[in-house]
Amino acid sequence: MLLIVSVACARDKVTRDVSLLPAGAREMIKKYFPDSEISYLKIDKKLFRTEGYEVILTGGTELEFDVKGQWKEIESLQTVPDSIVPESIRKYIKRYYGPQGVKKIKHNRKGYELNLTNGMEMEFDNMGNFLRLDD
Repeated sequence: MLLIVSVACARDKVTRDVSLLPAGAREMIKKYFPDSEISYLKIDKKLFRTEGYEVILTGGTELEFDVKGQWKEIESLQTVPDSIVPESIRKYIKRYYGPQGVKKIKHNRKGYELNLTNGMEMEFDNMGNFLRLDD
């Protein structure tokens, strides 16, 4: 019986109701993706609590947020808006890779992981210092 109740409560919810997103996530989307609409929103749930949010925008951009509304990952079919990428990382990319854009950026407690438009994968610490490169 407990298993059935926990499985029923662990169901993810898929909706288009933007009001279910934390305020920080809504503001971030409005600021950086003003011309996009939310195609759908998935609320990740485990047991009796929300673990995070996944948002798909009409242009195909995918965003992941934590339970507080802070972005964790952004992946774009084109490029992630430059203003999302920390300035020190943007400068590093411009200096060593010229006009390459960022297709995917992930942020966690260790730092940033990026995928560039040329397929390169890079890691930076939270201060924006380069750590490593994968090709």
